[in-house]
Amino acid sequence: MKWIIRIGIITVGIPSLAIGLLMLARFRPGRGHIRAEIEINRPAAQVFRWISREDLIKQWAGGLSEITPESSATEDGEIGKRFHITELDKEENFRTEMEMTVTEYAPDEKLGFQIRSLEGQGEGFVENAEYRLSPAPGGTELTIEIQTDFYGRLPRAFEPVITRAARKKVQRDLERLKRLVEAEPAEPAAASN
Repeated sequence: MKWIIRIGIITVGIPSLAIGLLMLARFRPGRGHIRAEIEINRPAAQVFRWISREDLIKQWAGGLSEITPESSATEDGEIGKRFHITELDKEENFRTEMEMTVTEYAPDEKLGFQIRSLEGQGEGFVENAEYRLSPAPGGTELTIEIQTDFYGRLPRAFEPVITRAARKKVQRDLERLKRLVEAEPAEPAAASN
């Protein structure tokens, strides 16, 4: 009789507890929010080039296989420019198609964008991100703030797990960016007026 109770606890109780905790976690403050920063020993113009050029972004943004312009610059400059993005997760054998729109663009200072998943079927995400560059003793401090809102039952339910994995990925990507930028010779900083 005890073995029936143990099997019941293992097959029903533990998964039910895990699902319940996951459901509660999605109501925590700061859900879907990621903030990361890194100091890069290079001038802001050099760092900005690495975060704003499609060919360079693909070198440090893990899993990013395609970034194709869908529209050109607008009357407001780069703001409003759209890209089609494809990200591949080789471990999970999963492909994500997205559309990115530039929302803020201040060379050597700030780059903002919105990314929408193109999943369809009522499930996916909308992500608003902003890169900020500021002077640091050794070069430039790069800060990224990301707010992701999930829609659809499954993505919302697994938001805590997705956000935790995304936070780790962002940190790995920033460390890769730092190595690549610092491997280049330092460009002279722009002179102040």
